[in-house]
Amino acid sequence: MPPRLLVIDDDAALNLALCAHFEDRGWRVTGVHDCATALTATTGATGATGATGATFDVVLLDVQLPDGEGVELLSRLLKIDPHLLVILITGGRDVERAMQAIAAGAFDWLPKPFEPAELERLVERAYAARQATAAGTAETDDAPLRTLVGESRALLEIGKTLVRVAPADTRVLITGESGTGKEVIAWLVHTYSRRSGPFVAVNCAALVETLLESELFGHERGAFTGAHAAKPGKFEQAAEGTLFLDEVGELLPTMQAKLLRVLQEGVFERVGGTQTLHTRARIVTATNRDLRAEVAAGRFREDLLYRLAVVTLHIPPLRERREDILPLARHLLARAGRRLGHTVVTLTPDAEAWLRARNWPGNVRELDNVLARALLHARGPVLTADLLDAPVTAPPTSATSADAFRDPSGRLYSLDELEAMQVANVLQETGGHKGRACAILGISRPALERKLDRYNLRSCAHTED
Repeated sequence: MPPRLLVIDDDAALNLALCAHFEDRGWRVTGVHDCATALTATTGATGATGATGATFDVVLLDVQLPDGEGVELLSRLLKIDPHLLVILITGGRDVERAMQAIAAGAFDWLPKPFEPAELERLVERAYAARQATAAGTAETDDAPLRTLVGESRALLEIGKTLVRVAPADTRVLITGESGTGKEVIAWLVHTYSRRSGPFVAVNCAALVETLLESELFGHERGAFTGAHAAKPGKFEQAAEGTLFLDEVGELLPTMQAKLLRVLQEGVFERVGGTQTLHTRARIVTATNRDLRAEVAAGRFREDLLYRLAVVTLHIPPLRERREDILPLARHLLARAGRRLGHTVVTLTPDAEAWLRARNWPGNVRELDNVLARALLHARGPVLTADLLDAPVTAPPTSATSADAFRDPSGRLYSLDELEAMQVANVLQETGGHKGRACAILGISRPALERKLDRYNLRSCAHTED
C-alpha cells in the first residue's frame, strides 16, 4: 500500500500544488483547508486501521488556519495517533510557533518559501521514521523543549538538534564565543535527556591543574596539604546525570590524557587513592576555542576531540543573528525588571536602533549587563538610548566614605557595577597590562578575560605580557 499524506493548508493553490506533487511520486494524498476538516479526515480514517490509529503516515500542517492554530491542531492529532509524523509549515519569522510545535511533538518544520525538493526530502525522512517506529526500531521523544528566545533560523536549528540529541547518551560539544549562552544549551541538553541524576558544571579555566584534578576526580584524606577529609569529585557527584565541562579547550596535556581515559574506559581514581571508581555520567563540553586549530597546533589531543565532539552544537555570535537581539533584550529586561521591582519596561525606538546596531563582542552576557545597568539608572518604565550608552564610570575616590558606593543621584552601586569599576580602574592604572592587572586583582588570566567580556572592557586592555 502506498504511503498516505495529509496536507492541511488554507492556501488553495499551494494545497493543490502539494497534493499533485506527492501524488505524482506515488503517495495517496488528502488535502484539507481547516482544522475541523482535518480532524474529521483523521478520526474518520481511524477505523480502517484498527489499533494503529489514523491511516495517514505524514502530515503537512500550516501554522495558521482559518479556524485555529496549527500547534493546537498538532496536539489533537497526536492524541489520535501518537506516532503520527507532523511537519509544520511556517512563515519565515514564525520561530516561536515552530519551537512550540517541536516541543508539542512535531517531527520537523519548514519555513516558507521552500524548495519542493527540500520538502520532499523532509517528507521522505519522516516516512522512514514512521516505518522504523512501526517496526519497533525507533525511540519516541515526548520531552518538550524550552523555548529559546529569538527569531533566527540558527537558533531554531539549535533547538531542533537539541530535541533529537537530548534523549540520547551521545556526548555533545558546544562551541561559540564567550557570552553566547553555552551553559544554557548544556543545561537544556540535560533537562530534556532521560538522565535521572543532577546537572553538574565545572569551569576548566577557573582552576589551576592540581585543583581541577581534585575537583573532577575527588581526593582522599591526606592526599595533599589541607585535605583533612576525603571528598568526592564532580564525576561522582554527577552520578547518572550530566557533567558539563566548560572551557574544555583550556585543559593542559596531562588533564587531557586523564579525561581521555575516563571517556574511553569509564573509570578513574581519586587523587591520592587506589580504588578504581566507575562513572556513568554523560559528558557535555563547551569551548570558545577552535579545537581543530588547537589540534593542528599540537595543543589539544585529536583523539580526545573525536570523543568529545560526537555531536557539535555551534552557537553563532549575536552580531550574526541580529534578529535575536530585540527579543532577547525584551526577555532580559523582563527578567531584570522582576528582580528589581520594575513592572513595565519599554524600549524607545532609538534604544532599539542602538541595540540592533551594536556588535556585542560579549554577546548575550554583555547585552544582559548593559540592560541591567541601564535599568538601574532609569527613573521610569522607559529605557532610552542614552541610558544604554552610559559608560561604566569609576566611583568617588574616598574609599572611607559611604558616598564612595553611591552614584551622583545617591543610588547604591550593585556588586557588578563595583567590580566593573575596579577592573576598569586597575587596567587604567596598569596601562591596560593584563598580567599586572591580574596580579593586583588577585585573579587568573582566564578569570580576567571573562570579566573583560562580561563588563565590555576589552578596550581598556591594550597590552599583553
